[in-house]
Amino acid sequence: MDGYGGAVDGDVVSDLRRRYWSLVVTACEWRAYGVEAPEVMAARVFASLDHGKVADLRALFLAVDKAVAQAYVTNASRRSSLDAIRGLTIVPRRDAARPAALTALSSLREGDRRILQHSYWDDLDPVEIADVLGTDLDVVHRRLDNATRRFTTRLVKRGVRVDDVASLLGQLKPGIHHRQG
Repeated sequence: MDGYGGAVDGDVVSDLRRRYWSLVVTACEWRAYGVEAPEVMAARVFASLDHGKVADLRALFLAVDKAVAQAYVTNASRRSSLDAIRGLTIVPRRDAARPAALTALSSLREGDRRILQHSYWDDLDPVEIADVLGTDLDVVHRRLDNATRRFTTRLVKRGVRVDDVASLLGQLKPGIHHRQG
């Protein structure tokens, strides 16, 4: 954040771009897999920060959400539903637990899904998650523990044995990009 309530300094945005480019590409990709190139959406995210009043992780993820929404709107106006169906690719199953795990993840309430996805798909650490969500670290730890427990419970109900939740959630993430550094 610029700390003064004024426009964001270009150096602040440049620093964010340097530190979080791969994170933003990864976040854009899994949120809009196959809709638009994640690098294009990431460029849109950082361009929007150049015109904002705040540049921090929370603003960065709000900009990600806006860039992804814009990609969906733009893509929807370019392609018919039939074209979209024709363009679908089948993602090979990595193992038999994948469909049950995806069902379990999708059955969680939005807050649980979001915190698990921030942790395991965006590769944010708890401090970064607290920044993105605008809450404190204790709340993040509690919410992450609760969401993991609820996810595991849903898996067990579907007959899936869970040895490593982090690995399983990591395998569920769509796309090929991962946060680096």
